[in-house]
Amino acid sequence: MRGSIQKRGRQSWRVKVYVGRDAGGVKRYVCRTVRGTRRDAERELARVLVEVGEGRHATAAPMSFDELLDRWLDVKRRTVEANTMASYEWIARRYVRPALGHRRVATLRALDLDDLYAELHARGLAPRTVRICHTVARQSLEQARRWGLIARNPAVDATPPPQRRREITPPTVAQVQALIAAADAEDPDFGVYLWVLAATGCRRGEACALQWTDVDLERGEVAIRRSIAHVGDALREKDTKVHQGRRLAIDEATVALLRAHRLRARERWLALGERMPDDAFLFGDADGRPWRPDVCTNRFTRLRAGLGLHRVRLHDLRHFVATALGEAGHPIATISGRLGHGDKATTLNIYTHAFPATDQRAAAYLGSLLAGDHRPAAHGG
Repeated sequence: MRGSIQKRGRQSWRVKVYVGRDAGGVKRYVCRTVRGTRRDAERELARVLVEVGEGRHATAAPMSFDELLDRWLDVKRRTVEANTMASYEWIARRYVRPALGHRRVATLRALDLDDLYAELHARGLAPRTVRICHTVARQSLEQARRWGLIARNPAVDATPPPQRRREITPPTVAQVQALIAAADAEDPDFGVYLWVLAATGCRRGEACALQWTDVDLERGEVAIRRSIAHVGDALREKDTKVHQGRRLAIDEATVALLRAHRLRARERWLALGERMPDDAFLFGDADGRPWRPDVCTNRFTRLRAGLGLHRVRLHDLRHFVATALGEAGHPIATISGRLGHGDKATTLNIYTHAFPATDQRAAAYLGSLLAGDHRPAAHGG
């Protein structure tokens, strides 16, 4: 949704904002004349854009789903993370707009959405992708309901495909060690990066965002305060996924590895005739910028291919941390805190079924309680 400002005369400006098409397909605009400076005109343009976004001018013409998506995306852009925003925009452009963008919002039915989901499924789209299409449709139509454009959200009655849990198969200790060793042989800094992921359980973007001011090697602690996201051609700093930081203990081997890593980094800065800033990134380029998370994933993908570990993803290092700690009997609260989950329920929901050894110990314990003198006699079949 865009507007324009046109100079009409001395101290006179015309503000123009597109609001949609009328029943005959003719474009409709809100136009206002402003007397004063250009800044006055810019303020008026901002007011009109807010009014249009709130649906105050929607009665001038029935709104198409395309127009609703534009306005809803404007709202979401102020409230969601950059990666999520990019996903919403891509899904809307690739799947939702071509099928339903021309339709008037007031005429959409749950059946229209279910037909779209069925078509996407028939084309071979993954259930998760279809569910994101449903999220885009449901949230945008809910916004239309709140704006008073429709009385009921038709997506509430639509039926997206069920969420299927991906089976977690974490890499083994030997596989993680092999990956770190291969990374270290190729680039010691990347070897340290993988080690930090496997030793802390932090996310790839959180590791990329680590600065030396976040690390206390004397106390053996790392503070996870932020993350890095790559959108388009830009790197953006953002909060952690659950919008809260955490402090993680690190072991002596990790401390020693980070000391050596910091020494190498300082030597590189000195070779360029500069002193390394105190807040330099642990994993940064020669120009001081942090590593891009997507580049780290690409490097990992090439690395695993060389080892024949095609099914191991970079994110699976978090699964390795969770399952290793769970199998060792560490409390769920400890695992949840280390992974940076918002609550223990998230950790339990994802990982409880991934602790077979723990379940076997539980079965053995219950069996031992019942074994005593009350064990039923075994009957032959």
